[in-house]
Formats: sequence, structure tokens, C-alpha cells
Amino acid sequence: MSGAVLLAVAGCSSTDGSNGSSPVTETPSIVLPRTTGPVKAATDCAHSTEQLPAEAQADGVALAASTDPTRTSLLLKNIGGLTVIIMPDAGFTSRLIAAPSGNPTDLPSRAALIAVNNSGGLAGVLDIPVFMPKSQVIVVPPQWGVCVLSDSLKEFATARYLQDKGTTAQYFLTKALADQLLGNNSLARTQPTLIRCAKSTADVVKGKPTLSDIEQYVEILAPGSPCRNSYQALLHSSPDAADELATAVLSELQATPRLKVNSDLLLTTART
Repeated sequence: MSGAVLLAVAGCSSTDGSNGSSPVTETPSIVLPRTTGPVKAATDCAHSTEQLPAEAQADGVALAASTDPTRTSLLLKNIGGLTVIIMPDAGFTSRLIAAPSGNPTDLPSRAALIAVNNSGGLAGVLDIPVFMPKSQVIVVPPQWGVCVLSDSLKEFATARYLQDKGTTAQYFLTKALADQLLGNNSLARTQPTLIRCAKSTADVVKGKPTLSDIEQYVEILAPGSPCRNSYQALLHSSPDAADELATAVLSELQATPRLKVNSDLLLTTART
């Protein structure tokens, strides 16, 4: 029975009578503590409010981490400057779900992440196991987050992550492009161009690794490139407008953090 149960045990009472017996006092009431249901593993990161030490094992990586009292949830938010790829632990004791609360809501950021996720760039990341389900490999750019869950109270929520150069460059470039293009174009019209430019970015970063960051960006945006052909079409095929856009995008990219080589695959957990 739920709720507090009140047990009142009353004895018989009498006044002084002819038999000379003493009065019987009433036994005090006893209030039993409220019962609670069984403890269950977390089903989301809504209660992941207990802060853990930030993850910062790789150069350029900073992940804010928090958990719930059961330690079966782990909310990870990228507070660093570079993109991180997050996936379950090797034993698949945990799984990943979206953590929309606190993620960027502006259209350029969302459009850039959609472009990265649809570019096929993750296929070139060697540290992602070939058997890993695609839905469990999450690209987490700066200011984005993900929720890690263990379905068993016997297992801490645990995940692996790595800093990835290719997806970082993809996100920076497509975000800068989206900032320029979405003011005068719809998302539906702009998204194919962003995806094409994300693919071009992955090709250049992988194919010409000796170029500096800015040299790689210049090549991606240069006249005649697949990316340039696509965004110039959105600008009514005007070479001058395309040049102005490329200049604005490069100016924004010069303010982004410098790209770094991929880190090793690292482990993080809700254990304190």
C-alpha cells in the first residue's frame, strides 16, 4: 500500500472503580516511513546534475561531464574548441542518445552539423570500429552535447571519444558558409551546398594533409572547386558575389581554433 500507513493501537481505558484498578493509558500512534519504488537506471540525462571533473585527456578537448545519483547517465557537453566524436564503450554496456537541452538552436549551427552528418566523412576515421552502428557514432562540435546511458545499475555510464581533425574542419567551414548563405536562402535550398562543401572539406583534409589550415580552406573555396561551383549557383552564378562570399568565409575561419591531428581513442565514465 502506498503512502504513509497510520497504525493506531488503543487499549481499553477505565476510571477508578469499585475494583480499584488503575486506568489504562492509550498507546501512542505509530507512523511508518513512506515507502519508495525500486531504484531504476536512468532513461535520459534529465537528472544528470551532479558535476564530474571535466574530460581533457586529449589536446584541444574539453568535455563538461555530469551524472545522476545512479551513475547510469553521463551528460557530456563539448566546451572545447574542436569537434569530438563520441561512441559507446568497447563492451557496449552503454548507449548514446541525443541531448537537445542546451544545444545550439541557431539555424547555421544546426545546418552545419546536418552537413557533417551527411557528408560520409566518418568513413575515413580509422578508430571507429567497423561493426559500430552508425546511430551510435555521434559527432559533437563545440557547444553540442550527447547523453550516455547504461541500462544496468551494475554498470556506470561509459563512453569513448576522440578529437577528429576532419569533422572539425567540416563543421567550421560549413558553419561559416551557413552564416553567409542562410540570410538570403532557405535551409532547403542551402543544405545540399553545405553537404557538398563538407564532402569537399573531408577530401582536401585527407588528401592534402601537409597544407596549413587556411591553405586547405582556400583550396576548398577556390574557383572551379566542387564547393565553389555549388555556392556560386546559389548566388545567381555571379563570380564577384562568390569572391565576396569566399572572403567573408575565410575571415570567419581565421578566427577559429587551429586544427590538430586526431587524438587516440579515450575512455570516460560516470565513476567519480
